[in-house]
Amino acid sequence: MGEVVGKRGVDAVFAPRSVVVVGASADPTKRGHQILRGLLNGDFEGAVYGVNPRGGRILGHRVHESIEALPEAPDLAVVCTPASSTPDVIESCGRRGVAGAVILAVGFRESGPDGAALENRLRDSARRFGVRLVGPNTSGILNLPLGLNLIGVPGAAEGAISLLVQSGNVALGLIREASRREGPGISMCVGLGNEVDVGFGEALSWLGEHPPTRAVVCYAEGIRAPRAFLEAAAAITPYKPVVLLAAGRSPQGAEAARSHTGAVAAPYDRFRAGLLQAGVVPVDRADELMPVAQALGGQPHASPGTGVAVLSDGGGHGTLVADHLSELGVELAVPSPETRAALTALLGPASALGNPFDLAGAADADPRVFASALKILLADPQVGGVLMVGLFGGYAARFDEGLLGREIEAARTTARIAGESGKPLVVHSLYEPDGGEPLAVLKRAGFPVSVSLEVACRCIAELWRRGSLLGEPSWRPTETVGPDRGGGNLGAAASPLPEPPVLQRARSERRESLTEPEARDLLSARGVPLPPAALCVSPDEAAAAWASFSRPVALKVVSTGIPHKVDAGGVALGVNGVEAVREAFDTVVRRARRHLESLGSRFGVEGVLVTPMQPPPLVELLVGVSREGGMGPVLTVGSGGTWVEWIRDIGHRVLPVDERNVRRLLDDLRVGSILRGARGGSPGDVDGIVAVAMALGRVALDLPGIAEIEINPLFVYEDRVVPVDVRLFLDSSRATPSGGSTPPSHPR
Repeated sequence: MGEVVGKRGVDAVFAPRSVVVVGASADPTKRGHQILRGLLNGDFEGAVYGVNPRGGRILGHRVHESIEALPEAPDLAVVCTPASSTPDVIESCGRRGVAGAVILAVGFRESGPDGAALENRLRDSARRFGVRLVGPNTSGILNLPLGLNLIGVPGAAEGAISLLVQSGNVALGLIREASRREGPGISMCVGLGNEVDVGFGEALSWLGEHPPTRAVVCYAEGIRAPRAFLEAAAAITPYKPVVLLAAGRSPQGAEAARSHTGAVAAPYDRFRAGLLQAGVVPVDRADELMPVAQALGGQPHASPGTGVAVLSDGGGHGTLVADHLSELGVELAVPSPETRAALTALLGPASALGNPFDLAGAADADPRVFASALKILLADPQVGGVLMVGLFGGYAARFDEGLLGREIEAARTTARIAGESGKPLVVHSLYEPDGGEPLAVLKRAGFPVSVSLEVACRCIAELWRRGSLLGEPSWRPTETVGPDRGGGNLGAAASPLPEPPVLQRARSERRESLTEPEARDLLSARGVPLPPAALCVSPDEAAAAWASFSRPVALKVVSTGIPHKVDAGGVALGVNGVEAVREAFDTVVRRARRHLESLGSRFGVEGVLVTPMQPPPLVELLVGVSREGGMGPVLTVGSGGTWVEWIRDIGHRVLPVDERNVRRLLDDLRVGSILRGARGGSPGDVDGIVAVAMALGRVALDLPGIAEIEINPLFVYEDRVVPVDVRLFLDSSRATPSGGSTPPSHPR
């Protein structure tokens, strides 16, 4: 057979027309046997090849002695050989023209330094020969519409949910869960493993263009390129929901993730903020993943400005639901007087006609009452969706077997009414595990049914929230702004600006940070409203600065070797009078020198910054931007001051952001109520806070060589904001000019 030109790139990996199993085995316990058997006996219609140095036949199928001996270049190689052989296998694949490979073996980055070196060799081989890789340390790939099963899970139910996972057991659990339900099954499953090449972002983008996929479920232990994932998610979530469970959120979990996939996760609080901006639904429990995805992929969303109605046949369940929906931030619908009157006529005056709506036993004798009440609620424009709670599906078992026919009729009517309404319906039932026909009717019609009250609440909450999400401007990570780089929308620069001389000088001196005077000058030139200050190199200069301010001052030591001045004893506050200022100058310099000596620092003390003391503020905030964990620049705003690490009232937004997003961040903080004027107090200068945050964001986007900017505290008053302390750190990963200069001389 002559060589044919196959698919290229990720298409060849996810949707191949031909597959070779490298390491095909006659041993039924080996993956090389299981995968070959699955391809030969399954629904895959493409060409299948086996490679084993022994050649011969396995399962009656010819096996070739080498990749080079194949009659054509397959699209995809499934590599079932030991880890140590994989770089050579990939080179052979590349020379033969194989476009992609799935590496099943373990023993790479997750196993330690030697494994990491092997993984680097594998990556280099793939890049040299243009072979796209999934894995290593992967569970494989499942593409049910194509009949491709490289995972070895039999009997998977085909449907509209696709999975991106970093755990074979989690993948198996999700596939089995989907197969047990009458709702949407699985379309694809991709085990990304260590993400040596194809990662979450690229895989998600591909699924965005995959017609059978209506929703995506992600289980991640540490996404190598989180920024790329967020950008891909922002592009597809407007038309395909994405639900993600991140592992490694705790220190213990992070350590377990490193030993499993070698993953180092981005800080979860920052990553979660980015997920929400990109329209991803982050969940905290494994049992929420599939139900929420199936709900979002199979149900309409609530209209913006509406609320959720709860229809319960028990007061206890209704109360618990009200609590849980409130915790999830869901607004309950306020039905019209006409709706209340119709419910009263149907249910009688004994029913509680608040929201949740309690049937109060009205359905015990005739479950069709559920459907009748549902029809009334769904007709109300203020009702965006309904959560049914309680015993539906179990009335025949609970009260009278003769009710089964009526309950099935009620289920069919419910499915029809909800389907025609264009509004979401979620059902909680204590009898869901029993698998009765009434609930099966609802499941087959695509309505989520759960025995868990919490899971049902989460499903309706996300269906309600998605309506608001789609009604708002989406996060655009590559958006640019006008020539002035200002305005109310902060986007990424078309290209970074030239680095200012102060940053270039700091790099030439091999410094990790700017001094506070340097940072102040850089930020002042870019719109940050900093108070007056004087850099003094002698007690006399400090005394003169105090006299010019005519009020008590703060003295802060200036040294490139001391980024944390308080820890070095380099700060004196509320100093007043000539002699007091002189003495304070000598004290902070002496303490700072002692601190530098204890560290063995090559830097000295450059001077002392003298600034006027500010009156007590309404609020102290922290405002900063940092780059860490592959997230790109992230804006952080929260309660500031000395106790910032203990108060933990902090919010994040991945840049770029607009002013609306910054204001929402402030609203979400506990201190936000004070800024709004709690208990009749005066509100803070929110406009000033937003202006500072936007200015710092523009600096970070324009100058990618900056790793972190922090203003802490930012004093907030009724009519102004005052940055009290500024720190700026450089990105040490960027190239530093050779050579250097002599560290600055000591004062005096």
